[in-house]
Amino acid sequence: MNEKIKIGWAKCDITPAGPTMLAGQMGNRLSTGVLDHLFTSALALECGNEKAIIISADLCGIRMGLMKQIRQKISAATGVPGENVTASATHTHTGPQYGNVIPRSEWYKNLRNANLPLGVGNRGVDVEEMRRQHPDFVDSEQYFYFLVEKISGTAIKAWENRTCGKVAFGCGTAVVGESRRLTMAEQGGLMYALEDDPAMLNAEGHVDHTVNVLSTYTEDGDLTGIVINVACPSQVSEAMSVVSADYWNEVRSEVAARFGKDIFVLPQCSAAGDCSPHKLLGRRADERMLLLRGQQQKPNSDWKWGKRVYNLDYGLGRRRELARRIAVALEDVLPVIAGTAESAPVMKKGFTVVELPPRLITAEEADEAGTKAERMIVDYGETYTGLIPWYMGVVERFKNPPASVPMEIHTLRIGDMVFATNSFELYLDYGDRIKGRSKAVQTFLVQLSAGAGTYLPSGRSGGKGYGSVPASSIVTVAGGNMLVEESVKAINMLFD
Repeated sequence: MNEKIKIGWAKCDITPAGPTMLAGQMGNRLSTGVLDHLFTSALALECGNEKAIIISADLCGIRMGLMKQIRQKISAATGVPGENVTASATHTHTGPQYGNVIPRSEWYKNLRNANLPLGVGNRGVDVEEMRRQHPDFVDSEQYFYFLVEKISGTAIKAWENRTCGKVAFGCGTAVVGESRRLTMAEQGGLMYALEDDPAMLNAEGHVDHTVNVLSTYTEDGDLTGIVINVACPSQVSEAMSVVSADYWNEVRSEVAARFGKDIFVLPQCSAAGDCSPHKLLGRRADERMLLLRGQQQKPNSDWKWGKRVYNLDYGLGRRRELARRIAVALEDVLPVIAGTAESAPVMKKGFTVVELPPRLITAEEADEAGTKAERMIVDYGETYTGLIPWYMGVVERFKNPPASVPMEIHTLRIGDMVFATNSFELYLDYGDRIKGRSKAVQTFLVQLSAGAGTYLPSGRSGGKGYGSVPASSIVTVAGGNMLVEESVKAINMLFD
């Protein structure tokens, strides 16, 4: 007979204390305020000799440097092996940059030499000048160490809070993610194209409306927390210059109102590299429904034929609607699965590192990227951070091609369900194949878990458009196929 499972939860506010540079989009954005707070949440599980800690954070991504320091602190305090600690990001574009600070002069020199480190914080920002203008400015290095303490502390607290309980799993349906790439007659796949463009042929990809749910309970059957896994990044308000958890803020509010303010929520993004919460097809009808529901207060005056602009009111209305849909799915699923909750499920943890083949840059691709970057340097100067490092990264990869791209695969079986991680913005095609061949009854894929954080486009994208061009991706389609095979093997080993 299996041993009883022990469950622990914790959460913590990770909102920066002052203005900061926001991650996501292209270039630097100084936050002008806090629209809503950012959180990290942790779920600790122990069953017999198996131990695992699952972490989620309202961030753009989880880099390996952050992951390593978090694991060290958690392992030292709990004895849980580092490879049993996983973390993923909701992929909000209104969370802070974090990482090493590079002075503007050094950043520019590195840029011209095509040696710009990938994923640095405060790109080209004069930190001291920022502090003169904003005495409470939080630079990316400060925020990095703040995250290390807060995220590891939350995981340690979750481990200390564990008690015997029960787990259940199930799935519902909610339309959250939409295909964000439309196929155009001559351009091929294009991100955020316009539905009224005569060149538009079809949506390139498809969508996954599954709401994967793992719920936890006390021994008496009282709900304590919910893992909510959907195939959509949190980017309704991605272009705003405010700190925000995006639609997960509204989801937490809905859960608190419908199920209790003490219920923990751990959000996860499934394979969704070619999906977003933006409505590309039928957007005017969608806005009308937001107005009728009272979620949006006034019509979007920026809607124009042949133009896509989302104002604040429309964005917040759509966030409320997505949260409502998820909450309705939870109300549908939780009563059904509550009676299946197990106190002693089979629990197995798996971990492997795979070396994926890199996407090698051709001389033509490097020349084209370098020319575009140099043109921007001339036009905008050294303070412009937008697409310049994006293009120069292509040049750097041509000069110093990596031998391989390492990626961690974490798998965790709980009863007949399984979690499986990857580090990319993984196109949905790959996710479908993993789920289809998994021996688990239900498979929760978790993208943007510690690592590369770049896109991994599928073959149908044709290598065109943002998300599929060389600057967007560092692994080949063959590497994506390898990721599928290795993920399926890692999952199914837990069921053999």
